[in-house]
Amino acid sequence: MPPSILHTENLLLLEIAEGNEKAFRCLFEHYWSKIYSVAFALTKSSTLSEEIVQDVFLKIWLKRKQLPSVEKFDGFLFTVARNHIYNVLRKKITELPFIEHLEQCFFETSALPEQELLLKETRQLIDKAVEQLPAQQRAVFELSRNQGLDYAKIAEKLEISKLTVKSHMNKALHTIRQYLQAHHTDGLAFSVFVILSLLQ
Repeated sequence: MPPSILHTENLLLLEIAEGNEKAFRCLFEHYWSKIYSVAFALTKSSTLSEEIVQDVFLKIWLKRKQLPSVEKFDGFLFTVARNHIYNVLRKKITELPFIEHLEQCFFETSALPEQELLLKETRQLIDKAVEQLPAQQRAVFELSRNQGLDYAKIAEKLEISKLTVKSHMNKALHTIRQYLQAHHTDGLAFSVFVILSLLQ
C-alpha cells in the first residue's frame, strides 16, 4: 500500500476507534468487495456471503478500540474474515441442503471434465474415510449427511443424548479431515482444499 494511502488509512482507524461512523463507512466501502469475493469463493452463495461481510465488519466495529495498534489492517481484517468464514462453514456442513448446493455449484462451474472427475474422486475419498470410522461415529455422520437429520432427531433415533451426537460428529469430522490430508494427490488439491475448509 502506498505511503499516502497507508497514512490515510491510519487516520481512518484512529477516527473509527473514537466512534466515527463515517470513517468506518469509508473503510467498509474500500474492503467489502474483497471480503465478499473470499466468502463467495467458498460458500457459492451471494446471500450468505453478504451476511458474512456484514458480520465481519460488525466484529471490526466491536473491536474498534484495538484498531490504532494494528500495524497491517488488511492482514488483521482478513484474519477476522477467514476465521468467521470457517466458523460459518463448520456450521453449514451439518446442513444437507447447503452441501448439495455447494456440490452443484462446483459442478456447474467446472468447465473441464477433468474437474468433475476430481470432485468425484474427492467424494470417493470421503466415503473411504467414513468407512473407517467407528460404528457410532459413522452412524451419526451418515444420518446427518445422507438423511439430513439434525442432532435432536439423530439422538432420538440412536437413543443417545444430543451432546453425545455432537461429540461423535466432531470426532468424525476430525478423522475425515486427517484422512483427506494424508491421502489426497496433487490433482485433488483444489477439491480437497474446499472440503478441508468445511471440515476444519
